[in-house]
Amino acid sequence: MKTGTILAFALAGAFAFMLGCGPKYPNCDNDEHCKEHNEVCVDNLCKQCRDDGQCNSADPCGACLGNNCGRRPGCCTSDADCPPPGGCWPVAGKPYGQCGAQCGPGKACPPGMVCNAQGECVEGGECSPAVPCPPGKVCKDGRCVGGCTGQTVYFDYNESRIRLDQQSTMSANADCIKSHGSNVRVEGHCDERGTEEYNMALGESRANRSKAYLVNLGVSGGSLRTISYGEEKPTCTSSNEGCWSQNRRAEFVFE
Repeated sequence: MKTGTILAFALAGAFAFMLGCGPKYPNCDNDEHCKEHNEVCVDNLCKQCRDDGQCNSADPCGACLGNNCGRRPGCCTSDADCPPPGGCWPVAGKPYGQCGAQCGPGKACPPGMVCNAQGECVEGGECSPAVPCPPGKVCKDGRCVGGCTGQTVYFDYNESRIRLDQQSTMSANADCIKSHGSNVRVEGHCDERGTEEYNMALGESRANRSKAYLVNLGVSGGSLRTISYGEEKPTCTSSNEGCWSQNRRAEFVFE
């Protein structure tokens, strides 16, 4: 065999040998070098995961923690995943939940039990500080009894002062809040006229003026919080004064 042919075979063999070789595990240049171990290449080292996608195919709570697959802390798919007496609370937009209190608003206790201030279901009545009564009732000794509700107050166009004809309603609201002994959300609303930014500011002014009026009538300021919805939540959608006058308002929501 000619020398040139032998040299060509030698070079081809060496090239094939070089192609067959790669970094020795756990070193790597790409994911293929880690595939045999069901791992991925991260910073030239084979690791269990690079992101949550390698860990949560079977378990929604699976997460990549320090390049190792584990479980997201506090994650759950049912109450059984949480240490007692906790429960699994939904997480918006996620296929998993988060361990938290056993009960509370939106997560009621079984019949015959009530949620206490610590978020635990205990033997008792139908209400507690953590589980309020329906509108119009108050919680007394674990039972929902007749109470009162906040009445809507209306405003003049582009105004946030309390009108004379609305002052008796404000007085009734003050008496109701003081007897109810609960927190109240004061909401400011506007009609559709004006820019969104202007109406948000006007709604805030109406809520704040209403709160100040209640405080002057003896309501604790600490029990009141304000929020403006501007023109976002109309009660009437026609474009006329009869409708607009219903939307220029403050509402009082017991929490």
